[in-house]
Amino acid sequence: MEPTDTSRPDYFHRVVDCQWACPAHTDVPEYIRLIAQGEFTAAYMVNRESNVFPGILGRVCDRPCEPAAGADASRRNP
Repeated sequence: MEPTDTSRPDYFHRVVDCQWACPAHTDVPEYIRLIAQGEFTAAYMVNRESNVFPGILGRVCDRPCEPAAGADASRRNP
């Protein structure tokens, strides 16, 4: 799987809605790709680039990314 190339302008036309809803604007596609490959430290570092206080945001965030990504819709319609 190729790394997410954020230097190409067309990437920003394909950014997932949850990334825009995230208060830290974490590079969600890259973060998930790395987790899927078992690269947990690299995934943490992707998160750390846009979110310098992940422990704090993780505790106070009301997860605006979930409704933006349609997560709540999938729970309502199993």
